[in-house]
Amino acid sequence: MSTMMKRKDIVDNGGVRPKAVWDIKTVELYIKLCLDEVKKGEHNGTNLTEKGWKSVLCNINEKTGKDYEDNQLKNKWYNLKRDWQEWYKLFANETFVGQDSAE
Repeated sequence: MSTMMKRKDIVDNGGVRPKAVWDIKTVELYIKLCLDEVKKGEHNGTNLTEKGWKSVLCNINEKTGKDYEDNQLKNKWYNLKRDWQEWYKLFANETFVGQDSAE
């Protein structure tokens, strides 16, 4: 691809590797691919194995036609994990059923 061409899936970041743009369908695919690797046993507790990351990278690039790098996938992993932790802190004690007993 010519350096003069702009891609829709990346944002210019001043000479460094452009930042990946994650639409909802790509995020859903990414999560599915990561879960598939976990089900195959390609994880070591809180992260994927090197083989697992390579599989996710190959599959997501093939299925989306994008050119993600491994560090972009790992950054997304940590960002999703952080978002989940924050969500859990906010809603862990909520039942979402009826009214609050204090009212």
